[in-house]
Amino acid sequence: MERGPGDEAADRHDRLLAALYGRGDLVLLRSDGGLTELAGRTAPLRVVLVTVADDASAEQIRARIEPLVKAVRAGGPPTHFVLVGGGAAAGRAALAGAAPFVQLVRMGFHHVDAAGALARVKGPALPALDEASARLAEAGPLGPEALAAAIEEGRALAQQERAIVDRLTGSRRVTAVIVVACAALLAVSYAFGSGTHEMALWRMGANSGEAVRRGEVYRLLASAFLHADPVHLFVNMLALWSFGPMLEALFGPRRYLLLYGASALGGSLASNLLDDRWSVGASGAIWGLMAAGIGVALRPHGLLPPAMIAQMRSRAWWPLAINLVYSFQPGVDLLAHLGGGVVGFALVVTVLPRGLTPVEQRARPTDAEPGPRPLLSAAAALVAAAMALSVVVALAAGRPWELAAPPALTRTAVGDTGVALDLPRAAAGAAAVEDLEGVRFYTYGRLPETTIMFQLAVFPLDGEVPPDQLDGFLEQERRTLDERRPAGAVAKGPATRVTLGARPAVTVRNELPNGVQVVSTIVVLGDKEVVLQAYSTKDRPASWAGIEDKVAASLGSP
Repeated sequence: MERGPGDEAADRHDRLLAALYGRGDLVLLRSDGGLTELAGRTAPLRVVLVTVADDASAEQIRARIEPLVKAVRAGGPPTHFVLVGGGAAAGRAALAGAAPFVQLVRMGFHHVDAAGALARVKGPALPALDEASARLAEAGPLGPEALAAAIEEGRALAQQERAIVDRLTGSRRVTAVIVVACAALLAVSYAFGSGTHEMALWRMGANSGEAVRRGEVYRLLASAFLHADPVHLFVNMLALWSFGPMLEALFGPRRYLLLYGASALGGSLASNLLDDRWSVGASGAIWGLMAAGIGVALRPHGLLPPAMIAQMRSRAWWPLAINLVYSFQPGVDLLAHLGGGVVGFALVVTVLPRGLTPVEQRARPTDAEPGPRPLLSAAAALVAAAMALSVVVALAAGRPWELAAPPALTRTAVGDTGVALDLPRAAAGAAAVEDLEGVRFYTYGRLPETTIMFQLAVFPLDGEVPPDQLDGFLEQERRTLDERRPAGAVAKGPATRVTLGARPAVTVRNELPNGVQVVSTIVVLGDKEVVLQAYSTKDRPASWAGIEDKVAASLGSP
């Protein structure tokens, strides 16, 4: 086609398009009105050619470029804008002004001026553009038929990609059930009244290495459905909804369920390496899903077309990097994250995707499997039953609804000391004896498994303290309690003389650096001095108010 003297920019545009398309690694999506869009055939890339007259001003060029830049959406492929036409100074000034300070995707800005010279104005270089520009003089424009065929091919590929994306967003039933279960259990954990939430989480199946080694294996899966508070739940469910539906559609609900359950189990087992803490949350399972996405990007097993895999590879590592940094924050269970991630990644790069139908060959979004898989169905049903049963067993064993009721007390003899006291039934059932520096301590209960923990020591005296000397003896002990408080403790008041169960006693309250409340009581029983310490968290059920004094008042003979 012959062109007039003002069509030099359009001619350079057509020859540049032909040189770019002729490389074979780009597809043509559209070309009209001086605006051409190409996309990478196997790599995430978008190239936009914009043609303006050679005498266009910087303001005119910027008005042409800026709407295109603003139309770029987050999550898209790297995008390069190539201005064809305009003077060197005007074109480069306009492109520099149109480049946003904060870019939603990586952007490059390039200029082919009236002399045919290519300049990179801002952003990364584009080797394909450099090579095409070097061949600009020898390249001939595409003919009408070739141009139409190229656009038809590009549209077909774009339509195929959209169909694949639609198939990957059509399944989220398993993900939705998990979200509902986690939200419902958070509501249950708050349902037992003020001061019971933390204890309710423990009784509902919080993960603990010590408890699991005692045989409470249901905690490994039950804990993955529990959350510390609404913010914890929201963050985890937002992440689950980001990763889950795509993987559920890609693998099918049965394999997805296996992936989720195995990742949750791996995260809990890894967390158990820390003996001194307990944890709740779905983050181990979610890390498994996130790592599974990386596994798909690195070893796709033919499930997705190369262009989508390339785009996944370019974006898969950012969530991992951000979450890894977050995992080192205080209070975050790093081992659970890593354990779930390792399991999820290992499953996806090895056995989980085997035998699946590639997404582009599926007639319907639900056609992930080429045929019936009875063993797969049985395995998925077993995992679903294990997760559901873990929650049921945790509730039955922990009985969190009892937290709102006043504690039931049981008479308990303290070894062979000749001393007994009334203890909450749960604490009495968790007894331990330890000798420290020649003193035998009897401990009843374990925080946070029980609402309160009691520790008792009995010291023999040289004989019964005469009644006229008892006040002086207790006053000396009162001063000792005031002067010798636990290291780092905050005094909640001075040591005071009280009467407990018709006996004179001394008591003092302190708060340890970790927030645990300690009530220490000294009582004289005949020729024995009994030191009783009660430990509890600050936030506890209102029905347990005054339990320390009730237990201390019950001290006596078996």
